[in-house]
Amino acid sequence: MTQSSRTIEKRRRKSQVQKRQEELRHFSRQLIIVTGALLVLGIFALFSASSAPLAARGFFPYSTVLRQLGFIGVSILFAVFFGAVVLPRLSERALKFLVQASFGLSILMLLAVAFTPLGQEIHGARRWLRIGEIQFQPAEFLKITLVLLIASLLLAAGKKKLFASFRTERGELMTVRRDRLQLVWILLAVLLGVGLVAIQPDLGTTAIVLAASLVTMFLVGVPFRGFVTFAVMLVLLLAAGYIIEPEKYAYGFERIYTAFHPMEDVSGEGYQIVQSMGAVSSGGLLGRGYMQSEQKMNRLPLQDRDFIFAVWVEETGLLGGLLVVGLFLYLAFLCLRISLLMPFSFESVAIFALGFNLSLQAIVNVATNVGVLPVSGLTLPFFSSGGTSVLVSLLIIGTILGLVRRKLTAKTA
Repeated sequence: MTQSSRTIEKRRRKSQVQKRQEELRHFSRQLIIVTGALLVLGIFALFSASSAPLAARGFFPYSTVLRQLGFIGVSILFAVFFGAVVLPRLSERALKFLVQASFGLSILMLLAVAFTPLGQEIHGARRWLRIGEIQFQPAEFLKITLVLLIASLLLAAGKKKLFASFRTERGELMTVRRDRLQLVWILLAVLLGVGLVAIQPDLGTTAIVLAASLVTMFLVGVPFRGFVTFAVMLVLLLAAGYIIEPEKYAYGFERIYTAFHPMEDVSGEGYQIVQSMGAVSSGGLLGRGYMQSEQKMNRLPLQDRDFIFAVWVEETGLLGGLLVVGLFLYLAFLCLRISLLMPFSFESVAIFALGFNLSLQAIVNVATNVGVLPVSGLTLPFFSSGGTSVLVSLLIIGTILGLVRRKLTAKTA
């Protein structure tokens, strides 16, 4: 290759990198806009779902929405600091240490919930950790830390045979070599995290954490035999849990049955689903009108949390519901698009997995509200009241944007 040819090729590659960087910035801005839109819609939905029921019970009608605004403000500050200041400045070694330490802290908090007096039981489930006046759900943080742990360990260089292959920016087929022992540690870490969430019991969060973990393992190229091994270990773990405490997990089977036969026990197990479906169906195409929901008034339980989407659809109709679903699907698309613009790396895998995690939770919540899936106890991100939910949702967005900024700053996008 002549000197002029090398110069032309170098300029072409530089132009491609600059174009890809600009696309990354463009999709990152769109991700911020979508997140902002979801937050605004969520505040409107929460105001409607909470104010009238609180006033009817003699409480200050704006307490829930004002508290949520406070949570959002603190969460945005934390997400911006972590994504814009911390992540871009970490070395590879420091980032890996932070990921592993965060996962370890998540496990310690879950152990504290299960085996110490700090764990708080509410409505028959021991899911909350109370430290002084602060109460939160540690399982929510596992949705982030476990995904990042899988990506950081399985994409590290090792000595064994390759499990995945990919193409570099130059189009060259490269391989990822890693130690098989890392795969064993990952399988054990996933089982430990899933097991500690399942014993609370919180089967909804367990399913989300498990699904996000499997997607991340697939993205990094875990072989088929690895999934088979994991499936066998998971079945054995679930069987052991059911044998030891069958009454704790019987409700899961009851909810699955109730989801398909809600009218058999309208005043009992099927009450939540029937009321939620009633709210959704009464909304029609355009809805009853903002603040005009009837189901939220002492009929629909947890109308500001698990079933806030049903209230939203009752008031805004099918079009309002499709708007929310469309925004979450577009959020997932943006994360996919951003990850595909990057070379195969920890950042690209983590971005897609985190976006999948957030969008999947939203879709499962929507499916629960319309009676397609069993009641799961999962919140609708950016809509449902609760400090842990909004903090984790915004922290996921902050982490995604921080990983993008990290690539742009390093000029490796």
